[in-house]
Amino acid sequence: MFFKKATSGDNNVLWYLLGIFVVVVGYILGQLPMVLVSMFKVRADKSITTEQVDKFYETMDFSLLNMNKNFGLILMIMVFVFAMMAFMLAIKHFHKRPFKNLITPKSTIDFKKIYFAFGFWFVLALVSEGIVALVYPETYYFNFKPMSWIILLIICILLLPIQTSFEELFIRGYLMPAISLITHNKWIPLVVTSIIFGLIHSMNPEVEKFGFWVMQPYYVGAGLFLGLITILDDSLELALGVHAATNIFGAAFFSFDGSVLQTDTIVKCSEIDPLIMSAAFLISAVIFTLVCSKKYKWNGLTRLFQKIGEEENSIVHS
Repeated sequence: MFFKKATSGDNNVLWYLLGIFVVVVGYILGQLPMVLVSMFKVRADKSITTEQVDKFYETMDFSLLNMNKNFGLILMIMVFVFAMMAFMLAIKHFHKRPFKNLITPKSTIDFKKIYFAFGFWFVLALVSEGIVALVYPETYYFNFKPMSWIILLIICILLLPIQTSFEELFIRGYLMPAISLITHNKWIPLVVTSIIFGLIHSMNPEVEKFGFWVMQPYYVGAGLFLGLITILDDSLELALGVHAATNIFGAAFFSFDGSVLQTDTIVKCSEIDPLIMSAAFLISAVIFTLVCSKKYKWNGLTRLFQKIGEEENSIVHS
């Protein structure tokens, strides 16, 4: 039902191509404030060296340009604000479908489900990070700056969900159902959008630091997990909550040197092991899926195959 509702309205392939183009334009326009402010800062502050500028573009650490990190985070989020506005216009004017249909086939969005996913995944992230910190305490250090952190937390709560929601809505709420119109199943869209999700994140600084083939399994795996719970739950609400929890946790509470979000988190890690990070994510994903399976009565993989078959028939005959 989710795939069918998410593809309601006008599904001409030209509208999808134009919609993707408009979103890309919005994404590029959203980068202008960050680029212009950075250029102005480099020209105005003669103490900034060429090496600092090069390092900034590698790490997106705004402190290298003697800029406030919280202000830098706002500039980064503005990219997704523009992209989201462009995306909403494309859905309304090209496809002529309710924006809500990208999230749920029901009459209203279940915010309790989003909050549950956020809280449960946040706890799982906290527990897994805590276990790793106990095993490798020498790599963790406190970085708590009270006033800066309070402002950071406000930014994370009010603005960061725009970035996470855009990625979920565009990749799993828009592209995944769109690909199902061509393939008439859910497996191919799930795999394709997960690879796209991984490739999008291949531009992150940590990929440069640890290597493409080391980090890609993690990002593709995250895409598979978010896509799978979307299919199992027949809505995007759980994925929205999980993605928001992941980024807010990494932006305000625990981060590592080299992360794309170079913010003043409470605790930082000087070095991470990508394999341990991937293992912790996998365990958390399995626990989350099992708990949600019981809570929302998914009935395991049997329902998954059944839902795929039912959806294929509805897509073919619609």
